[in-house]
Amino acid sequence: METQTIVVYVVVEPVSNDSFTTYNRYEALDHHAKESIVYEKHITTSKPSQFVQTKQIATIAWNNNPEFEEEQDEYY
Repeated sequence: METQTIVVYVVVEPVSNDSFTTYNRYEALDHHAKESIVYEKHITTSKPSQFVQTKQIATIAWNNNPEFEEEQDEYY
């Protein structure tokens, strides 16, 4: 079985409501410090067989989240 996990950060500007996506955690932390809304998405894609592919997306909001830790360093 092949499995791949990527982490994507979606940054939403509060004034203009514009958003962009980045793979850089430090860029997301920088925007979070500037009061932007940040969503961290963990996208896991698995291929258990030749004919089946599954995708799981787990999203965590950084803002107003007591479980968010800025100093958390996770490497995949």
